[in-house]
Amino acid sequence: MSRLAIARNRIYADFLMPSRLPAQRRMLEAMLAAGYDVISIATWRERRAAGGPEADPPTVILRHDIDTDPGTGRRMWELERSLGIAGSFFFRLSTLDVPLMQEIAAAGGHASYHYEEIATVAKRRRLRNQAEVEPHLPEMRDEFRANLVRLRQRTGLPLDIVASHGDFANRRLGMPNWLLLTDADVRQETGIALEAYDEALTGFITSRHSDTLHPRYWVGEDPLAAVARHDAVVHVLLHPRHWRTAPLINALDDLGRFRESLAWGRGS
Repeated sequence: MSRLAIARNRIYADFLMPSRLPAQRRMLEAMLAAGYDVISIATWRERRAAGGPEADPPTVILRHDIDTDPGTGRRMWELERSLGIAGSFFFRLSTLDVPLMQEIAAAGGHASYHYEEIATVAKRRRLRNQAEVEPHLPEMRDEFRANLVRLRQRTGLPLDIVASHGDFANRRLGMPNWLLLTDADVRQETGIALEAYDEALTGFITSRHSDTLHPRYWVGEDPLAAVARHDAVVHVLLHPRHWRTAPLINALDDLGRFRESLAWGRGS
């Protein structure tokens, strides 16, 4: 695909695309009609801990990463509640919506922290490779601990299941944020029971599906293909940006990422 076509598609996706929330509803209705139980990561973990069957009925684990636009995150939540679904919603510090998180938890859903301290500190200190990052891992873990304490105080939620955010900085460094939680002592100190990329979860998943920008919409195949195959445990990751445009929010996010990239590239 040419650069012009890529730019045209990005402009359409960020500023012109009609809402795809009706398509989200149709997808979830099709999953329910096929006999799938659509649940959160927290509910899946509770069932595993209770010794229940792995997939009886077949299961969709529904996760939302609120990278931008918590307003659309709320619309997704309300849409899903109207269908009797309560999935997982992970919020960054920049998208934190405490009332929404509390509402989700009170209604039987799951709301928690979408953390990114490796990327945050790397950009702040302009660390460009793994060798430069590694001496700062204790600082990054300390920042994670402090953020988690503050978020627990603000939300009143356990936040014991968390999900790593994938920032452009992580891709350049080749270091995902979940590396912070490979330290068993950090997990014990912070009371983290599960990270969304842990083998304890991913090892039970039959197929994984994540949304993406127009015109592809899905990384790999549409999750309804897995439903048609009767896959036992289907993991579906959604992001508000790919389902409803928020032009001002998207413009500010694009500008912020451009500025961060420039600042990071200039060095100290």
